[in-house]
Amino acid sequence: MTASIVAATFIASEGEYLEAVIEVGGQRLHVMDEFGGAQLAAGTQFQAELWPVASEIDDWDAIFSANPGREKRLLRLEGWRYLALGVVTQVDPVICDCGLLQVEDAFHTRDARCVGAYVGVTLARLDACLA
Repeated sequence: MTASIVAATFIASEGEYLEAVIEVGGQRLHVMDEFGGAQLAAGTQFQAELWPVASEIDDWDAIFSANPGREKRLLRLEGWRYLALGVVTQVDPVICDCGLLQVEDAFHTRDARCVGAYVGVTLARLDACLA
């Protein structure tokens, strides 16, 4: 996977390596705290690296039917799990532009016909650390 570096605002944390809430571009994200959130005051601005961790349990049909609205965004499922909605920009390895994140290797194909397809892939977790 590829990290995305973003400007974030710290909201809250349950502790290191536990669930934290940050705000990025007006969206609240529930992430794994790998940035020492317990030492930050609510409202603290910081540069974060976001690391998507693909679940690898989605089947081909689910991936290609999950984004009929042709969106680029993260849709929170529960906890720090997300459905990453985006468009395939490259294959071998597959890279999906999901707006806030570039998700790499969420599924595998060499078929160039997939470029431009709108997809949805499940992220098992979204990690955040200091950039």
